[in-house]
Amino acid sequence: MFLKQITENYSNIADDNPWFVIIEGFDPMTEREMESLQSFGNGYIGTRNSLEELYEPCNPATFLAGVYKPTDVNSNEELAIIPDWTRIQIYIGNELIDLNTTELLDHKRYLDMKKGILSRKWKVKDANDRITNIEITKFISLADKHLAFKSLTIKPENYTDKIKVISGIDGQDMELVFPLPEINKSGNGISLGMIPKGTNQLVIVNQTSKFSCDQQSPKSQNNKIPEPLMEHINHNTYYKDQINYEEWEWIAEYDCEYSICSLITIFSGINNEITINTSKEYMENILQGDNNFYTSFQESHIQCWNNHWNNANLIITGDSHAQKCINFAMYHLINSGKYSGNYISIPARNLSGEAYKGHIFWDTEIYMLPFFILTYPEIARQLLMYRYNTLPGARKNAELEEFKGASFAWESTDNGLEEAPTEVISPFGEKINIYTSEYENHISPDIAYAIWQYWQVTGDDDFLVNFGSEIILETARFCESLMSQSEDGYYHIYDAVGPDEYHELVDDNAYTNIIVRHNFEIALKLAKFMKTKYKDKYERLQEKIRLEDKELEFWSEIKDKIYIKQDPETKVYEQFTGYFDLEFINIHEYDENRITPMDVILGRERTRESQVIKQPDVIMFLYLLANKYSKETIEANYDFYEPRTGHGSSLSPSIHSIMAARLGKMDQAYNYFKQAAEIDLYNNMGNASGGIHMAAMGGLWQAIVMGFGGMYIYDQGLMFDPHVPDQWAGLEFSVYWHKQKVNLKIKKEEITFEIIGNKAVNLSIGPDNWRKLEPDNKYSAYKTHKWFWR
Repeated sequence: MFLKQITENYSNIADDNPWFVIIEGFDPMTEREMESLQSFGNGYIGTRNSLEELYEPCNPATFLAGVYKPTDVNSNEELAIIPDWTRIQIYIGNELIDLNTTELLDHKRYLDMKKGILSRKWKVKDANDRITNIEITKFISLADKHLAFKSLTIKPENYTDKIKVISGIDGQDMELVFPLPEINKSGNGISLGMIPKGTNQLVIVNQTSKFSCDQQSPKSQNNKIPEPLMEHINHNTYYKDQINYEEWEWIAEYDCEYSICSLITIFSGINNEITINTSKEYMENILQGDNNFYTSFQESHIQCWNNHWNNANLIITGDSHAQKCINFAMYHLINSGKYSGNYISIPARNLSGEAYKGHIFWDTEIYMLPFFILTYPEIARQLLMYRYNTLPGARKNAELEEFKGASFAWESTDNGLEEAPTEVISPFGEKINIYTSEYENHISPDIAYAIWQYWQVTGDDDFLVNFGSEIILETARFCESLMSQSEDGYYHIYDAVGPDEYHELVDDNAYTNIIVRHNFEIALKLAKFMKTKYKDKYERLQEKIRLEDKELEFWSEIKDKIYIKQDPETKVYEQFTGYFDLEFINIHEYDENRITPMDVILGRERTRESQVIKQPDVIMFLYLLANKYSKETIEANYDFYEPRTGHGSSLSPSIHSIMAARLGKMDQAYNYFKQAAEIDLYNNMGNASGGIHMAAMGGLWQAIVMGFGGMYIYDQGLMFDPHVPDQWAGLEFSVYWHKQKVNLKIKKEEITFEIIGNKAVNLSIGPDNWRKLEPDNKYSAYKTHKWFWR
C-alpha cells in the first residue's frame, strides 16, 4: 500500500520532458522524499530542496563536504547540518502565507537538470480573497564552489497592500551559532557563524540581497524603483533565536512585480581568523564587480552545466522516460563530483540526506568512479586522491587489526579511520552485531582495482607512479595478512563478509578471494612497470614503505594458490564454503517484484541459512573482471545466482542489468534497468527520504554504457559488443580514452565511431576484432551473426 501511494504521488514525475523533475501540489506525506529528489549542490555544498517556509514533516538540511561532528551515541562521526540559507517567509497585510491555511491555487516545483536550477511557482488566495503570484528560484553554483543564490518574485494579482518578506539564515537548534557583524560592516547583508559540536571547524554563511521592482506604469522607467516608492521600502536586519535575517516591508501595488535576489557565500575552516577574513574579502570582491550579480553568476553557472552536459553526452532515442532517468542520474553525479575529491569524497547518499551519516563506502570507487573515469577523468583523479590522502588512516586501521599494509575503512569520513558501527539496536530492542568494519575487507582491493582501471583508461602515469602505486602495494600487503595456508596447500580467507551481507563471517567468499588475487596481480604488474620505466621512483617508493623483493615473490607464489571453488561440470562458483548446502528458497513466492528486503520477509536467521543473497557477489566479480572469464562461465553463474538474489540493496539491479544485457537476456536487462532507474525517482525501495542513492546513479550509467552499449575495458583499448533493447531506437554516448574523446552512435545492427583528439585509439567491435581509429575520421561497423568493420 505504501509503495502504491508513493507511486501515485510521484505520477507527475513521469512526464515526457527529459530535463525536468516537476513536483505538483503539496503533500506532507511525501515531502521528505521530494526534498531528496530535487536536492542540489556542487560537491562542496549540498542542500535538500525543502519548502522555504518550513513545514512539518519537512527535513531541511545543508551539508558541507568534509564538515563532520561526533555523533551523540558513540565516537563515530556524521555530517554536520549547517545553517539553512534557504529560509523565506511572506506576509500579505499581517497574514503569514501558510500552505496549511492559505488556499493553494497552483503549486509546482521544477528541477531544471540541464541548468542546475530549481524554481517554485505558486499562486495563493488568502482569507481576504487577495491573490498573490510567487516564484522562488535557487541554485548552488557549479562555477564557484562557495556561491549559492536565491531569488523571490512577488506579484499581487488583485490588490494593493502591505507586504513583508523575511529572508535569512536559520541556525535554530544547532550548537554554537552566532552572528558575525564584522563581515558586513557596510550593512549590506547578514552573516552567521557556526562551530559544530565537538569540532574546531568554523562554518560561515553570508547573505547579501538586492530589492528591485518592475512597475509597468508611467512613474517607472527602465525597471528602476521610482524615488517616492523607494522611500517607503523599510529594510532591516535582525538576529534572534539563532536566526539572522533581512526584512523588507513596503506597500505593494496591484499588478506590479517585486523581486529580492540574494547572494549566499559559504566557507569552512579550522582557523577562525583566516576563515572570517577570507569570507569577508570574498564577499567584498563579489560586490565590487557586476552590480547585477544574480544574472551574471547565473549565466556562468548555466555555462558550466552546459560544458558538463556536452562532455557527458548520453542520448537515448525512442524512450523519453529512460532519457529522463539517466539525465537524473548524471545530474546527481555531476553535482556530487565537481568540487569533491582530494581530502573529501562522495558519500553514499551524497550531500542530500542524513542516511549513512555522510560516510564514504566502496560505492564511490566501484559504482560512481567509472562515470568520472570515462567522462571527467580529472574528477576521477581527485576522488582517488582522497584515498591517497587518507592512506595514513588506512595504515592505522591495519595496525589496530594487527595486519600489515593499509586497510581502508568500510565507512570513512575525512581521516580514513573506520567509522562503521559495531552494533545497532533493532526496532524490537534487539542488539545486532555489525561485522562490516572488521570483516568486509574487500574494500581495500576494490580501491586498488579502481586505481588500476583509472590508469588503464587515462594513461595517467603521474598519478599511478606518485600516488596510486603506494596504495596498490600497501593494500596487497594487507591482503597478504588476510591469508592463511591450510593443510590442503591452498591459501584461505576465513570469517569474511562479501558484498552479500546476508551471509556474514563465511569462509572463502569467492568475491573477496578473487579481488584479493587481482590486487596481487596488479601489484606485480605495477612493480614490473615501474622498474622498467620509472626505476628511480620505484626505488624511492621501496625505501619509503620498506618494500622488499621477497614480498613480491611471495605474492607471485600465493596468487595462484588462493582457494576458489568452482564446480567443474556446471562451471558455477560456490559463493563461499558450504553455500551449495544451504536451503533454496523460491523468492518469487514471497515478493514477485523483489522490492521488499528478504531478510525482512524471512527474518535474519532463516535468510542466513538459505541461498537467498542480498546483492551480486559471484556475479559482481564476473562483471568487474569479465575479460578473464568465458561467456559460458558467466552465463552459467548468472543463471544460477540471479534467481537467488533478493536485491535488498540499491547496488544490485544495475549490475544485473549489465550482465543480462551482455548475455542477450534483453527483457531481464531492461526490467533491471527500470528497477535501478526508479530507486529514487519512484522511491521503489521506500527510503529515498534519506538522500539520493549515489551508487544506483553510477550503476545506471554503467548499465547503459557497459551493458546496452556493451563496452569492455582492456589494457590496449576499448571493446564494444552492444545489445540495444527493443524499447530504444538507438543510443549515443561519449567516453574518453587516454585523453581522446570517442563518440559513438549505436543502432540495433550498426555502430558509428568518431575520435576527437590528436591520437589514434584502439577499438574492437566484438571480441578480438581490433582496429586503430585515427582522429577526425568516422568509422562504422555492422552486425549480421556477429560484428564486422565496414
